[in-house]
Amino acid sequence: MTNKNGLPQKLKPFYTKKLLRLGTYKDGGYIINQEILDKSKTLLTFGLFEEFTFEEDYFKMKPKNRIIVYDHSVNKTFWIKNALKWFFHFIHNQKNFSKIFGYFNYRKLFKKENVNHYKLRVREHAQKNTSSISIKEIILKNNIIPKETILKIDIDMDEYRLLEDILEFDFMSIVFEFHHTDLLMDKILKFLENSKYKIIHIHGNNFDYPDKNGNPIYLEITLANTDYIEVSNNHIDYKLPVEKLDFPNDTKKDEIPIIFSSDS
Repeated sequence: MTNKNGLPQKLKPFYTKKLLRLGTYKDGGYIINQEILDKSKTLLTFGLFEEFTFEEDYFKMKPKNRIIVYDHSVNKTFWIKNALKWFFHFIHNQKNFSKIFGYFNYRKLFKKENVNHYKLRVREHAQKNTSSISIKEIILKNNIIPKETILKIDIDMDEYRLLEDILEFDFMSIVFEFHHTDLLMDKILKFLENSKYKIIHIHGNNFDYPDKNGNPIYLEITLANTDYIEVSNNHIDYKLPVEKLDFPNDTKKDEIPIIFSSDS
């Protein structure tokens, strides 16, 4: 189904092998394919917050692989503030009880020898700051082999500056969550045009309302590098979101359907 007000055709996924979901059946779960999971040796994550079920599931399936996380905002102060907030919500609404124990789940995962969390901000290579680090420095410091690595990254306003740096490395796959796509779609399309990646899945995050045309402004997009992963040249012909694979990020709201523009 297409219309002139849908998402750009360049965002329409291509057929690939078996897709699977890692992470919770709400916000924090993302889609990859089985071949990517099987071939990967490292999961590199930029941005953690309190939701790391994707990383937990990855560890369960690939316990010998490395998980490397960079997020400067998740520290002791973060956990204390959020534990108090979640406890308050539980007392008043009888919800979010499990989140109160989020820190213990975090400690359980990140005490593993091959799972590391570095409290540094990821910055573009042109910046110099002792409390931040570039992607190139991360690759070198951790001896990461991009062609064996899944990159998972949350792209808010500042992180759009990282897209050019990401192009310097041929990751096996990238799992993006793009924010404010109604304002910055041109940057996403430019990245895709200059890369070897093909989109194999797309989902609309429903935490915020859609734009005036009904399109989600937060997009979860999974890419596969065609140098390492076989991807069809044919676009999908099934509806998005996909039942039993995609789930609403906000369970109180309906999913936002993905419609593609009739224009090229």
